[in-house]
Amino acid sequence: ERHDIEASEVVAFGDMPNDLPMLAWAGTSYAVANAHPGVLAAVDHVTAANDDDGVALVLEKLYR
Repeated sequence: ERHDIEASEVVAFGDMPNDLPMLAWAGTSYAVANAHPGVLAAVDHVTAANDDDGVALVLEKLYR
């Protein structure tokens, strides 16, 4: 709110159940392939695993 950013403009990444509230709030949510099963079931998209630079792969696509 302080920066006037809407939830719909946010992309969030997570891998563990503690990330679920953030992932539910964000407009677009990603889990890495090696995430907890509950997280994998809750997100919009799944990217490559942590060891395969999953977050970086998505960021490269978003910011080219």
